Amino acid sequence: MNTGLLRVLIDPGRFFEDRMQNEPGLKVPALIVLIYAIISAVAAALMVDVIISILPAEAQAFAVFGIAIAVIGTLIMGFLTWIIVAGVLHIISMLFKGEGAFMRTLEFTGYAFLPQAIGSIIAAAFSYRIISGLTIPAVTDPEQIAIVTETLTETITADPLMQIAGFVGILFVLWSANILIFGMKYARNLSTRDAALTVGIPVAIYIAYILITLLG
Repeated sequence: MNTGLLRVLIDPGRFFEDRMQNEPGLKVPALIVLIYAIISAVAAALMVDVIISILPAEAQAFAVFGIAIAVIGTLIMGFLTWIIVAGVLHIISMLFKGEGAFMRTLEFTGYAFLPQAIGSIIAAAFSYRIISGLTIPAVTDPEQIAIVTETLTETITADPLMQIAGFVGILFVLWSANILIFGMKYARNLSTRDAALTVGIPVAIYIAYILITLLG
Protein backbone atom coordinates (compact mmCIF):
# COMPACT_ATOMS: atom_id res chain seq x y z
CA MET A 1 0.00 0.00 0.00
CA ASN A 2 1.57 3.28 -1.04
CA THR A 3 1.60 6.43 1.07
CA GLY A 4 -1.29 7.94 -0.88
CA LEU A 5 -3.66 5.08 -0.17
CA LEU A 6 -2.58 5.02 3.47
CA ARG A 7 -3.62 8.67 3.71
CA VAL A 8 -7.08 7.74 2.42
CA LEU A 9 -7.47 5.49 5.47
CA ILE A 10 -6.04 7.74 8.16
CA ASP A 11 -6.37 11.30 6.82
CA PRO A 12 -9.07 11.33 4.11
CA GLY A 13 -9.73 15.06 4.46
CA ARG A 14 -6.20 16.04 3.48
CA PHE A 15 -6.07 13.34 0.81
CA PHE A 16 -9.22 14.52 -1.00
CA GLU A 17 -8.27 18.17 -0.60
CA ASP A 18 -5.00 17.42 -2.40
CA ARG A 19 -6.76 15.31 -5.05
CA MET A 20 -8.94 18.29 -5.94
CA GLN A 21 -5.82 19.96 -7.34
CA ASN A 22 -5.69 17.29 -10.09
CA GLU A 23 -8.03 16.17 -12.82
CA PRO A 24 -10.43 13.33 -11.92
CA GLY A 25 -8.87 9.91 -12.45
CA LEU A 26 -10.60 6.55 -12.18
CA LYS A 27 -7.61 4.24 -12.62
CA VAL A 28 -6.71 3.81 -8.93
CA PRO A 29 -10.32 3.78 -7.65
CA ALA A 30 -11.21 1.17 -10.28
CA LEU A 31 -8.28 -0.98 -9.12
CA ILE A 32 -9.49 -0.72 -5.52
CA VAL A 33 -13.00 -1.76 -6.54
CA LEU A 34 -11.56 -4.61 -8.62
CA ILE A 35 -9.61 -5.94 -5.63
CA TYR A 36 -12.74 -5.71 -3.50
CA ALA A 37 -14.76 -7.52 -6.18
CA ILE A 38 -12.16 -10.28 -6.61
CA ILE A 39 -12.07 -11.01 -2.88
CA SER A 40 -15.87 -11.05 -2.77
CA ALA A 41 -15.88 -13.37 -5.79
CA VAL A 42 -13.61 -15.82 -3.96
CA ALA A 43 -16.07 -15.90 -1.06
CA ALA A 44 -18.95 -16.45 -3.49
CA ALA A 45 -17.06 -19.28 -5.18
CA LEU A 46 -16.57 -20.98 -1.81
CA MET A 47 -20.30 -20.86 -1.15
CA VAL A 48 -21.18 -22.23 -4.60
CA ASP A 49 -18.58 -24.97 -4.20
CA VAL A 50 -20.39 -26.17 -1.08
CA ILE A 51 -23.64 -26.47 -3.02
CA ILE A 52 -21.87 -28.25 -5.86
CA SER A 53 -20.37 -30.79 -3.48
CA ILE A 54 -23.82 -32.16 -2.62
CA LEU A 55 -24.77 -32.70 -6.25
CA PRO A 56 -24.62 -36.16 -7.84
CA ALA A 57 -21.23 -36.97 -9.40
CA GLU A 58 -22.55 -36.74 -12.93
CA ALA A 59 -23.86 -33.23 -12.28
CA GLN A 60 -20.67 -31.95 -10.65
CA ALA A 61 -18.83 -32.11 -13.99
CA PHE A 62 -21.08 -29.32 -15.28
CA ALA A 63 -21.28 -27.44 -12.00
CA VAL A 64 -17.98 -25.68 -12.66
CA PHE A 65 -20.05 -23.31 -14.79
CA GLY A 66 -21.94 -22.43 -11.61
CA ILE A 67 -18.71 -21.27 -9.99
CA ALA A 68 -17.76 -19.31 -13.11
CA ILE A 69 -21.14 -17.59 -13.17
CA ALA A 70 -20.91 -16.77 -9.45
CA VAL A 71 -17.43 -15.29 -9.87
CA ILE A 72 -18.28 -13.25 -12.97
CA GLY A 73 -21.55 -12.08 -11.44
CA THR A 74 -19.82 -10.95 -8.25
CA LEU A 75 -17.15 -9.08 -10.21
CA ILE A 76 -19.80 -7.26 -12.23
CA MET A 77 -21.83 -6.53 -9.10
CA GLY A 78 -18.76 -4.98 -7.45
CA PHE A 79 -18.48 -2.35 -10.18
CA LEU A 80 -22.25 -1.84 -10.35
CA THR A 81 -22.26 -1.23 -6.60
CA TRP A 82 -19.57 1.41 -7.05
CA ILE A 83 -21.59 3.23 -9.70
CA ILE A 84 -24.88 2.92 -7.79
CA VAL A 85 -23.37 4.18 -4.51
CA ALA A 86 -21.78 7.13 -6.31
CA GLY A 87 -25.08 7.87 -8.07
CA VAL A 88 -27.10 7.76 -4.86
CA LEU A 89 -24.67 10.04 -3.04
CA HIS A 90 -24.53 12.44 -5.99
CA ILE A 91 -28.34 12.69 -6.06
CA ILE A 92 -28.68 13.12 -2.27
CA SER A 93 -26.02 15.83 -2.33
CA MET A 94 -28.22 17.79 -4.73
CA LEU A 95 -30.61 18.32 -1.81
CA PHE A 96 -27.81 20.26 -0.15
CA LYS A 97 -27.01 22.18 -3.35
CA GLY A 98 -23.86 20.20 -4.02
CA GLU A 99 -21.75 21.28 -6.96
CA GLY A 100 -19.27 19.21 -8.91
CA ALA A 101 -19.02 16.66 -11.72
CA PHE A 102 -20.27 13.10 -11.28
CA MET A 103 -16.85 11.86 -12.44
CA ARG A 104 -15.31 13.35 -9.30
CA THR A 105 -18.01 11.78 -7.13
CA LEU A 106 -17.34 8.42 -8.78
CA GLU A 107 -13.60 8.79 -8.25
CA PHE A 108 -13.83 9.64 -4.56
CA THR A 109 -16.46 6.97 -3.92
CA GLY A 110 -14.08 4.40 -5.37
CA TYR A 111 -11.40 5.29 -2.81
CA ALA A 112 -13.93 4.63 -0.05
CA PHE A 113 -14.04 0.97 -1.10
CA LEU A 114 -10.55 0.48 0.32
CA PRO A 115 -11.81 -0.46 3.82
CA GLN A 116 -14.36 -2.73 2.15
CA ALA A 117 -11.53 -4.54 0.35
CA ILE A 118 -9.78 -5.08 3.68
CA GLY A 119 -13.05 -6.16 5.31
CA SER A 120 -13.72 -8.60 2.46
CA ILE A 121 -10.47 -10.42 3.26
CA ILE A 122 -11.66 -10.92 6.82
CA ALA A 123 -15.12 -11.97 5.64
CA ALA A 124 -13.62 -14.48 3.20
CA ALA A 125 -11.47 -15.91 6.01
CA PHE A 126 -14.54 -16.31 8.23
CA SER A 127 -16.46 -17.94 5.37
CA TYR A 128 -13.64 -20.40 4.71
CA ARG A 129 -13.43 -21.28 8.41
CA ILE A 130 -17.17 -21.93 8.58
CA ILE A 131 -17.40 -23.87 5.32
CA SER A 132 -14.34 -26.01 6.01
CA GLY A 133 -15.98 -27.22 9.21
CA LEU A 134 -19.23 -28.31 7.61
CA THR A 135 -20.24 -31.94 7.30
CA ILE A 136 -21.79 -32.22 3.86
CA PRO A 137 -23.86 -35.33 3.13
CA ALA A 138 -23.79 -36.99 -0.25
CA VAL A 139 -27.06 -36.61 -2.11
CA THR A 140 -28.25 -38.93 -4.86
CA ASP A 141 -31.93 -38.01 -4.88
CA PRO A 142 -32.51 -34.72 -6.77
CA GLU A 143 -35.47 -33.94 -4.49
CA GLN A 144 -33.16 -33.89 -1.49
CA ILE A 145 -30.80 -31.31 -2.97
CA ALA A 146 -33.11 -28.37 -2.14
CA ILE A 147 -33.62 -29.66 1.41
CA VAL A 148 -29.90 -30.16 2.07
CA THR A 149 -29.06 -26.79 0.50
CA GLU A 150 -31.59 -25.02 2.71
CA THR A 151 -30.25 -26.80 5.80
CA LEU A 152 -26.66 -25.83 4.96
CA THR A 153 -27.68 -22.22 4.35
CA GLU A 154 -29.44 -22.06 7.73
CA THR A 155 -26.42 -23.65 9.44
CA ILE A 156 -24.01 -21.14 7.90
CA THR A 157 -26.26 -18.17 8.67
CA ALA A 158 -26.74 -19.24 12.29
CA ASP A 159 -23.03 -19.85 12.90
CA PRO A 160 -21.66 -17.40 15.53
CA LEU A 161 -18.65 -16.73 13.32
CA MET A 162 -20.94 -15.50 10.56
CA GLN A 163 -22.67 -13.15 12.98
CA ILE A 164 -19.32 -11.89 14.23
CA ALA A 165 -18.30 -11.33 10.60
CA GLY A 166 -21.47 -9.30 10.13
CA PHE A 167 -20.68 -7.00 13.05
CA VAL A 168 -17.06 -6.65 11.91
CA GLY A 169 -18.42 -5.75 8.48
CA ILE A 170 -20.41 -2.91 10.04
CA LEU A 171 -17.18 -1.44 11.45
CA PHE A 172 -15.66 -1.40 7.97
CA VAL A 173 -18.83 0.18 6.56
CA LEU A 174 -18.48 2.97 9.15
CA TRP A 175 -14.82 3.36 8.17
CA SER A 176 -15.83 3.71 4.53
CA ALA A 177 -18.55 6.16 5.55
CA ASN A 178 -16.00 8.37 7.28
CA ILE A 179 -13.91 8.42 4.10
CA LEU A 180 -17.01 9.16 2.01
CA ILE A 181 -17.94 12.14 4.17
CA PHE A 182 -14.68 13.87 3.31
CA GLY A 183 -14.88 12.64 -0.26
CA MET A 184 -18.33 14.16 -0.76
CA LYS A 185 -17.32 17.32 1.06
CA TYR A 186 -14.68 18.07 -1.57
CA ALA A 187 -16.21 16.35 -4.61
CA ARG A 188 -19.50 18.21 -4.20
CA ASN A 189 -18.30 21.35 -2.38
CA LEU A 190 -20.40 20.66 0.72
CA SER A 191 -20.05 21.67 4.34
CA THR A 192 -18.93 18.89 6.67
CA ARG A 193 -22.45 18.77 8.11
CA ASP A 194 -24.13 18.43 4.72
CA ALA A 195 -21.57 15.84 3.60
CA ALA A 196 -22.23 13.84 6.78
CA LEU A 197 -25.96 13.92 6.10
CA THR A 198 -25.46 12.97 2.46
CA VAL A 199 -23.48 9.90 3.46
CA GLY A 200 -25.20 9.19 6.77
CA ILE A 201 -28.72 8.70 5.40
CA PRO A 202 -28.00 5.73 3.06
CA VAL A 203 -25.37 4.27 5.41
CA ALA A 204 -27.82 4.28 8.34
CA ILE A 205 -30.40 2.46 6.20
CA TYR A 206 -27.80 -0.10 5.08
CA ILE A 207 -26.57 -0.76 8.62
CA ALA A 208 -30.15 -1.13 9.83
CA TYR A 209 -30.69 -3.76 7.12
CA ILE A 210 -27.54 -5.64 8.20
CA LEU A 211 -28.62 -5.61 11.85
CA ILE A 212 -32.11 -6.84 10.99
CA THR A 213 -30.55 -9.65 8.95
CA LEU A 214 -28.15 -10.62 11.74
CA LEU A 215 -30.61 -10.36 14.62
CA GLY A 216 -33.83 -11.14 12.81
